[in-house]
Amino acid sequence: MVVDPDDTPVGTGGLLTGLGSVRTSSWLTSAAIHLCLLIVLAVLTYRLGGNERGISIDGSVSSPGADVEFETIQTEAQQASSDAPSFDQPVNVPLVETSTSDAATSIAVTSITAPDQAYQVNDLATADLKSGSSPANTAMQTFLGGGGMSARTPEGRKKYGDLYGATAASETAVENALRWLAAHQRSNGSWSFDLSLDPCDGQCGNSRKVDDDTPTPATAATGLALLAFMGAGYTSDVGPYQETVTRGFYYLKSAATESESGYDWQQSGSMYGHGIAMMALSEALGMTQLNDRYDSDLLHFVERGALFTTIAQHPNGSWGYTPASPGDTTVTGWQLLSLVGARKAGIPLPSTTFPKTKAFLMSVREEPTYQFGYNTPEPRRTTTAIALTLMMYLGQTPGNTLFDEAVDQLASAGPKRTDVYHDYYATMALHHWRHPGWEKWNTALRDHLVQTQATQGHEAGSWHFKDPWGDIGGRVYTTAMCTLILEVYYRFLPLYEKPSDFPL
Repeated sequence: MVVDPDDTPVGTGGLLTGLGSVRTSSWLTSAAIHLCLLIVLAVLTYRLGGNERGISIDGSVSSPGADVEFETIQTEAQQASSDAPSFDQPVNVPLVETSTSDAATSIAVTSITAPDQAYQVNDLATADLKSGSSPANTAMQTFLGGGGMSARTPEGRKKYGDLYGATAASETAVENALRWLAAHQRSNGSWSFDLSLDPCDGQCGNSRKVDDDTPTPATAATGLALLAFMGAGYTSDVGPYQETVTRGFYYLKSAATESESGYDWQQSGSMYGHGIAMMALSEALGMTQLNDRYDSDLLHFVERGALFTTIAQHPNGSWGYTPASPGDTTVTGWQLLSLVGARKAGIPLPSTTFPKTKAFLMSVREEPTYQFGYNTPEPRRTTTAIALTLMMYLGQTPGNTLFDEAVDQLASAGPKRTDVYHDYYATMALHHWRHPGWEKWNTALRDHLVQTQATQGHEAGSWHFKDPWGDIGGRVYTTAMCTLILEVYYRFLPLYEKPSDFPL
């Protein structure tokens, strides 16, 4: 009992005053001890995190069933200016050679670790991919329901091939192309655009141009070939090309050059090589994921490769031929899609990467239309097809009249037939959009590819068309790209179908 001094009876004042003093001292001591314990528990229970955009508080409570959420407080990030002259200078990245044996060592499957505080999850693709409950996810919620790779199975190929327009002839063409690619894998596990090398030894025509100084790294050729095998559902563990795919990824791991900024697959100074190799590795990580468990070897390479990619982004949001140099729509396309694959596989990305990429694309847009240029707003058909596809991955949804009109124009113009770079991206855009002109587009392009595939000699199963890109990359490039086009039905599930119909 606590006694109020004003109520003290006469004659007992000295005793009660002494007792009151003792009790007050004990109460204060007890309160101080409990307060210290609460502070210690709070420190153990809550942790602060954040980045340049704000501070986040994560916490937990001890009572079962309680559900407490702390929202991130964010401020607008400052848009980096690209006017400074220094932004036009490439960055020299210190490189350290990685030994082949260390790079390709296999490690047991492990659970993915939580990102550290210095490497934040992107606002447009948060860690909670399935719930979509965060306000920051609103623009991307439709995208996160689709775009997955779960149809890359024999059952999926049949179901979605029938649904979206594959035929027995087109599927046969895919298998013949993969057989040709497998026969042209080099002894070290790589592919080369130069068909004068083994194992072809010049038996196929239309190799890469020998007098062209455009970089054509083996990492790009290997990445494209591996993407074609994985598009059909064939991995290191599944399908008839397990050894082929395993050797291909062994080569990519051994070809990784370690820098202070992560793993680099440029070779010959080309970010094309890095982006395409990273796209293959990212897809492999996603395809081998089992619940929340990953192949830790792949996880390591994709994490370090994604780090290099994000650091190599120019301040204006693009990627160029060399790290941190001003870029263009084509190089940017491969880098962004490799990061989308990494993000969907659970790799955290800096919060500014995707918004900056979108800002770059909008800077090369011919306003008010959604026609896009190479590195200026002067529109071109191929760069428009690339940019429209990338904008969809960045959260552009149906309903914007001008954007919808641009996709309509893409469909109405029809495939180029010989420019497979354009046709690959345009096919992706129309497939993801589920455009009403899809059937007409698909029939024309699918049947054209089936009819033009080589059927005789060492070239049987391959393609080559006379165009600038086809001449630079040669028959290996053209064959891989045509195969990816014919795998579109099941390679990625449409971005804008109902999420419940298309699990990740």
